[in-house]
Order: sequence, then structure tokens, then C-alpha cells
Amino acid sequence: MHILHCDLDAFFASVEQRDHPELKGKPVVIGAPPNSRGVVSTCSYEARQYGIRSAMPSSQAYRLCPQAVFLPPDMKRYQEESRKVFNILAEYTPVIEALSIDEAFLDLSGSHSIWGSSMAIGHHIRHRVKSELGLNISVGISTNKFLAKLATNLCKPDGIMEFTDQMVVDLLPTLSVDNLWGIGSVSAQRLNHSGIYTVQDLLDAPEQLITSLLGSNTGFILGLAKGIDNRPVTPYEETKSIGNEITFPKNVSDSLAIEQVLLRLSEKVAYRLRRAQLKSHTITVKLRTPDFHTLSRSKTCPTAVNDSRSIFDVARMLYQQSGQEGKPLRLVGLTAGRLQGSEYEQLSLFANSGPDISSVIDRLNQKYTSGTIIPASLLDNHERNQ
Repeated sequence: MHILHCDLDAFFASVEQRDHPELKGKPVVIGAPPNSRGVVSTCSYEARQYGIRSAMPSSQAYRLCPQAVFLPPDMKRYQEESRKVFNILAEYTPVIEALSIDEAFLDLSGSHSIWGSSMAIGHHIRHRVKSELGLNISVGISTNKFLAKLATNLCKPDGIMEFTDQMVVDLLPTLSVDNLWGIGSVSAQRLNHSGIYTVQDLLDAPEQLITSLLGSNTGFILGLAKGIDNRPVTPYEETKSIGNEITFPKNVSDSLAIEQVLLRLSEKVAYRLRRAQLKSHTITVKLRTPDFHTLSRSKTCPTAVNDSRSIFDVARMLYQQSGQEGKPLRLVGLTAGRLQGSEYEQLSLFANSGPDISSVIDRLNQKYTSGTIIPASLLDNHERNQ
């Protein structure tokens, strides 16, 4: 048992309740205000008792619990607290795979001779996070990532659990199928409609039926149903995409306004690419309609790009060809994928040998303030925001 899964309990809300004692014991919702079209980021366990969940529209959360305290996220503070937690984790092993700001896997294969058993290390971590940071962290322990995360889910909040080999035989088959990694609510409903409710039901069903319901993930999920997960704890995963999106306070149908948003997103994504010394081969535009239907359109560029003009040209073309031009939208997103390092750039026969204008703009914006130099078409909007 050398894999630990650590997950801070209701992290954002717990930080707020710790720093503001008057919020302890109260339903706290972190996210958009209830009179907006945004969603819940997370919430305290007191709020969850009313049925509030992450990604729920804030307006719905308010209807479920009008007395809840709604707070905007303070990401800078949460990130600082997260760094403190990960600093504690790093004292027990260098092999840490961060899943998010508040969740990680630890491989303790080389730690037992120094710190003792995995259970002892789990208790150490929980005690230190509580005593030093005033936060609760749940810990799952097992032989692989899936079982360790499952143990955490079963012992939350503020618990510690070891998922043993005997539990793979006795407990795992009795759990509902949505406990398996990769089976969300939609897949679970699909399985339930076919009479498959538990992990044992899944194992007993014909594999051809499971394949028709789960597709290419069937083999992996059936392995999990037997307690098998061969994925290693990976300390670092290369960035696969960089993107930004905007949710409008009111639906927007004006094509020029949408293109202006795409230009603004292109500027942001291009800047992040250059900061990471990356270029992108594939640009994707995400469009969400008022009925929450989401469309994605992508194009692969002949050469990798990280300048806003090239990204915007592709994004605008994808929007114009999406069939949504002139129709109301509630969200627009832009993502740069298939990334490569800038050092692998294939030089053009007609490349400009002078200084890169994007680099000049980046240096000016960094020296003074973000937005010192922006496209002229964004100027009016920028001035309004200022």
C-alpha cells in the first residue's frame, strides 16, 4: 500500500471559514453571485446538505438555500494556501502528481524506511495540515491510484482510509458503477437503463453490451472494476492546451461583438503561449447557446503559431463557419492545442529577421501594466473597463 490520494475538504469554502470565524457552521458558496448567470465553484458541506453542488448555476443554488453566504473566489489566497499544503506533502516524497489546486497523488515507495507505513504518513499529513494551516484533508491509501482515490471519496470529509485487497473482493463489487473512474452521470444513467447498477453487475454483463455503452474506455473501466489500475504517479504532465473563455452577463448575438471577444481571447491565449515558450498547431473555438448546447470547431494550422493575429484569423473563420454567426450566444471560448516548444519552429523562407513585434509588446505590457498596448478595435471596450 504505497499510493496516497490527498484531497482538501471543500477547500475554497474552508479557507473562507477559517479566516472568517463568523462563517463557521454556515452554508458558504464560492462562485458567481446569485443574481448573475455564473456558476458555483465550490461550497461548504453545510451548503451541500441543501443539494448545492459545483458547476450548478448560482441562481439555482440561491433557490435551494437563500440563506447561504455567496462569496467570490479569491484565487490568489487559495493558491498561496495550496502551495503551503504541497510543501508539506513534498517533505514525505518527491513523487507527487497534482490533480488540481487541492488534490494530489503521492507515491511513497521510497518513503517507508524514513517515515514509516503509508497509514502513519497519512496521519502525519492530516495532523500537520490541520495544526499548521487550520484545514482538513482527507487521505486514501491503496496499491494503485484508482483504489486510493476511491478510499478518499468513501472517507470524506476529514477522514483517512486504506482500501485493502480484501476490500477489493468484498466491498468494491457492491458499490454503484459511478464510483468507477471515467463513469459520470450520463454513462451511469446509460448503464442503469440496461440494468447495470453495481460494479458486480458490470462484471457480470456481456462485454459486447458494455462496449456498446462505454465505447473505447471499456477495457480500462473493466480493469478498474477488478481493482486493477497500472497508471503510475506522474510528477509532471506536459501542458496539452492553453485556453480562455468568457461567459456573457446577457446573450450576445452581434457578430462584430463576438469577433471582438475572439480577438480579446486571442490576445490572452497568444500571450500565455509566449510566456510558456510554446506554439500551437490546433486552434479550437467553443460556442455555447442559451439552451446550454456547446459546439466546438477546430482547425489545424500548417505551421505552429503563438501570435494573436494568426490565432484570431483562424478563430474568426471558425466562428463564421460554425453556423452560429448572428445567433445568440452565452459563452465563447478559445483554446490552443497540439503544443510544441518555440525552439522547434520551422522557419519560413520569408521570415522577418527583425525583432518580433509580439515580443516587443509583451515587454512593454510587462514593464508597465497589462493592456498598455492592445489592438485598436478593443480600445473602446478597454476604456470602458478602466
